[in-house]
Amino acid sequence: MKLSEIPTHHAVLIVHEKRDDIADVLFQELQMVSPAHRFFNQTVLDIETARTIITWAYTPYNDEKIGLISFHTASVPAQNAMLKILEEPPVGVRFIVLTSNKENLIGTILSRVHEMKIQNEERSMKHEDKVKEFLQTPHSLRMKLLFIIELLARIDEEGRKDREAVRQFILSIALLLSEKKIESRYVLDTLYMASYASDASASGKALLEYLALSLPVVK
Repeated sequence: MKLSEIPTHHAVLIVHEKRDDIADVLFQELQMVSPAHRFFNQTVLDIETARTIITWAYTPYNDEKIGLISFHTASVPAQNAMLKILEEPPVGVRFIVLTSNKENLIGTILSRVHEMKIQNEERSMKHEDKVKEFLQTPHSLRMKLLFIIELLARIDEEGRKDREAVRQFILSIALLLSEKKIESRYVLDTLYMASYASDASASGKALLEYLALSLPVVK
């Protein structure tokens, strides 16, 4: 992929399994254009990096500068912090956002970026549909759903169990329960499980098994 192929929108989103390879190629090209362009590359984009990006964006510069942001997952606080800068960046500032995990992105981020469609980005089933199917499925069959098996088998870019993906799925369950006005105790219990999901000592499978058995069937 070349820089010239990317739309000149103020914030472009690219979803690709090989986001590292694409980011490296793009940054090599950006470096040849201007030293003002910056590359922010992390497996998990945290709040401190988000603040660094915001500070960089608001630092005055006479010409255009592009922030290339590449990550596998991003924390919710980091995403919330980035909302305003992605929607209304300073004059002359553009962002190219690369991720290998679109399902991790909150809806308000997705509404502020222009997604550049590429071939292998399509998923067979949308994230919100997976959450709905999980809650619609009888308790004894929930852990046998194919996407749950795949979720628990997923590893992050450092070869570890992808705890952040599990946490995001659990948070999405809590959101849907809240939207459907299910008893608050179920919502709070689900959020409690999500708070454990990022802990290295926690078992994503055990957390999901608990929710599979305890949450009501929601049609």
